[in-house]
Amino acid sequence: MDRHSENENFEEIKAQLHKQGYHEKDVTITSGKAMISGAAYALPFVIAFGLLYRFLLIERAYLLEASGLSFYIIFIAIIAVSAVIHELLHGAGWAAASGKGWNVVRFNINAMMPSCACKVPLEKKAYLFGVLTPFAVLGAGSVCFLFLYPGTVSFLTMIVNVISAGADLLIACNVLKERDVLIADHPTEAGYIAFYR
Repeated sequence: MDRHSENENFEEIKAQLHKQGYHEKDVTITSGKAMISGAAYALPFVIAFGLLYRFLLIERAYLLEASGLSFYIIFIAIIAVSAVIHELLHGAGWAAASGKGWNVVRFNINAMMPSCACKVPLEKKAYLFGVLTPFAVLGAGSVCFLFLYPGTVSFLTMIVNVISAGADLLIACNVLKERDVLIADHPTEAGYIAFYR
């Protein structure tokens, strides 16, 4: 489905909710702001786990002797694999929390990066579940991997997965401030539209 069709479907959902007496509040942010603000939300976790790694795990860490091009290839591979799994986990979270399975999930490729959006409005808890699934699974999994097998790859994997969940943490903090709302994930922007009566 192209971006135009996605926006049309989203506008139809909004129109239906307006007919049911809902008012909307736009809680979307630009991708640039999502990256910068999200990194700020994730940074305390990266610093905390980085310090634990440095002072508790470095003695038994497997440090790669990769440098230059080899290091960048490893780093890009970690980012690529993590990005795909991250978006699949968003989808799995919303598929499970909605009770409607994968039919409510849309995957896209934007600027050569995968993205995922939920196609139906959800209650606050269900939406939060999908938003935080990558942080809970990949973030926690990366930290466990770091402690079990400390080294260059596990450290980079932890950094990538925690920072990539930063925008999700930012969105989750906004969702937690909402009261009695239906939340429609925006199809193309970071964030959501809150519908309340």
